[in-house]
Order: sequence, then structure tokens, then C-alpha cells
Amino acid sequence: MNKKIVSVLLIVTLLLTLGGCGKNEQSEVGGTPSEKTIKIKIANWYAIDHPQNIALEKFKELVETNSDNQIEVQIYPNSQLGSEDTFIDSVKKGSVEMGVPGIMISKDAPSIAVAEIPFLFDSWEHARKVLQGPLGDEIVTELIPKAGVRNLAWTVNGFREISSNREISKFEDFEGLRLRVPNVPYYVEMAKALNTNPIAMPFSELFTALEQKVVDGQDNPYSTVKASKIYEVQSHMLETKHIFSPNLWVINEEFYQSLSEENQNIIIDAANEAADLNWELSIRKDLEDKESLEEAGIKIITPDEAFKKKLIESQAPVYQWFYDKYPGMEDLAERIRNEK
Repeated sequence: MNKKIVSVLLIVTLLLTLGGCGKNEQSEVGGTPSEKTIKIKIANWYAIDHPQNIALEKFKELVETNSDNQIEVQIYPNSQLGSEDTFIDSVKKGSVEMGVPGIMISKDAPSIAVAEIPFLFDSWEHARKVLQGPLGDEIVTELIPKAGVRNLAWTVNGFREISSNREISKFEDFEGLRLRVPNVPYYVEMAKALNTNPIAMPFSELFTALEQKVVDGQDNPYSTVKASKIYEVQSHMLETKHIFSPNLWVINEEFYQSLSEENQNIIIDAANEAADLNWELSIRKDLEDKESLEEAGIKIITPDEAFKKKLIESQAPVYQWFYDKYPGMEDLAERIRNEK
């Protein structure tokens, strides 16, 4: 009797062992237990049909395909993960893996602010040559040691224009205009130099502020004005091209270093390809969206040479503010101007 019990127990044990092996083999067909799906959340404040999010969808496609879906990319547009300053902090802390900030991230890496010195770039081609070249790499060298994030690629928001609820056809018309600006010190200085009353607030609050006439105007590229429907609460735009606004695709450095070299390369290659798409879309849509805004009833004014000269001359105090605050930036700015 005892021998029979022992035999039965041995058979049951053997069956359980074989069953366990079967399960392990089945799981390995879809990937070993160590090959867990890696998730990358990407935060940004742009509308879903903006060139940034279109490019991010391309990034998602490339990363997921080239990693055999080992990496899953989740895109959160329209400030779903908080305003720009909020998601910058989230990426720095690692609670969000990637983000698409503008130059607001210069609070952590001041040299990045050079890219938004007023009237620094004179064309799309000039900006692209600088930012996607060696100077672009030089500008972001402080990011990893000071912010704990890495820039994967420079993308583009575009040349900023000023929209308003009244006509601005000469420099004096700026007087008293309540101009919304990003919560960045040099934007406030820029707006003061135009003789406007700057009001700093997150982009996520802008539409309501314009609608309720808390502010009279704002500055953003045509694509942002179109995609975020700012044209519904503004009547005029002034084509100033006063600041060229790029974006950075940043990734938490600790998270990046936790990836295999193969996955790092997949992410870098995808970011570069998607960034190229973003630039191409942005350049094309700048003209298309300008025409679309005019069709929607926005009156767009192009300043004449005298007005343009006053705009540039007004920013002299802002240049000095930059150079006093950030030693060495004057030399960097001059090198950028000469990179044609």
C-alpha cells in the first residue's frame, strides 16, 4: 500500500513538472520572461494634428516596429500630463520617460536659451542648419549633467508671430497691449521692449484667457495658432518672425541608460527620422496655415521696412539682458548668426 502511494506521488510530481516546462516554453514563444514590454510615455502641449504630434506618431511607428513591439510608445498631447513646466519636471524625475518642451527647459540648462534670442535666425534653412548640426549638439551639452535628461533631436515649433484682438500696423500700436508670454524671463523682457504689458501663463490657459479678454494677444507660429484654434478668439496677426522657437525631444537619462544598446539605437534613429518629418511638415504648413488663417477671417499684417527696423532695434536691451545673465552667450549667438 505504501509503495503504491509513493508511486502515485512520483507520477503526479512528474506530470506537474512537465506541465510547468510546457508553460515556460509557451511563454518563450512570445518572448522570455526578461523581455517585458518597455513603455515610453511622451508628454507635450501641442494639438493632436500639429506637426509635432504627427512626427511623434511616426516615432511611435518606427520604435514599435523596429523593436518587434518590445517597446510601446504612448503619446499624450494637449497638456494631458500637465503644462510644459510640469511635464519637464516629470521627465527629470523619470515618472514620464519623454517630453517635448520648448526652450523653457533652459531654466535647467541656460545655454539652450540662446536659440530664442530675438531675430537670431533669418530663415528656416538657417535654423535647421544650426540646430541639426554641431552647434545644435553644443547648445544642449548642459542637459544631461544639469537636468538629467538627454536631447534625442531638435524639432521645430516655428517662427513666432503676434496675434491680437486689434490691429497693430505700427510700433506705437503695441502700447498697452496685454500680451501673453510663456513663463520664461526673456520672453517677459522681449514683451517689455515692445512696450506691451506681458502676462506670463501656461499655454494650456491661453485660449480661455483670450476668450475672456484677460489678455489681448499672444505670440506663436501660424501652425500653433491654427491647430489650437486661437484664431477663433483673435482678429489680427502681425508677421514679426521675432523669435524662432525650436523644440527638444528629451528623454530621462537614467531610463535611457537602462535600455540595451540596441534599443537606444532604435530610439535615436527613430527620433532623427521623425524629426526630419517634423521639419518638413512645419516648413510646408507655415505657408498653408497662414493662408488658412486668412480664409478664416484673420487679418495678417506684414510690417514694412521701417516698422521691421524698429522691431529689431527695440530688442537691444534684451540682447544685453541675455549677455549679462549668461556669460559666453554673445560669442555663441554670433557664431549662430554666421552659420549660413
